[in-house]
Amino acid sequence: MRRLATVLGGSAALSLAIAPSAFAEGNFSSSISGAATGFNSRWWDDKNQDSSNTVIKFTGCTTTSGPAFKSVTVQLTRYRPVISDVNEGQKTFTACANGGTSTGNWGRKQAAEYRFALMKINGSSSGHWMSVRTVGVWY
Repeated sequence: MRRLATVLGGSAALSLAIAPSAFAEGNFSSSISGAATGFNSRWWDDKNQDSSNTVIKFTGCTTTSGPAFKSVTVQLTRYRPVISDVNEGQKTFTACANGGTSTGNWGRKQAAEYRFALMKINGSSSGHWMSVRTVGVWY
């Protein structure tokens, strides 16, 4: 099945009102449009030059097929060359429905490349698509 997903990335201006840490080493904001379960974000390189936690925020989650949005399970993955990547844990976001914001905090991570994936939408690992108005990542 073809995945129709678009992530529009770019640098995000840090704002104390929305940034989990004003001194985060790096950050970006984007959106997700029509992504299926299994969708992966772009990779980012956390050099672990600070003590900031890895935080992912979704604002304005909607489904683009099936029933109304209830939840999305987000997994943080650490890249390892040659051997399998590492699952750094999953968070289930529910508050981003109806224009709200969900935040997942994975704590301070070691220096490596990371990305997140949409593992489940509305509790299912297949057959659903979703959009997120604003995605924020701080590391």
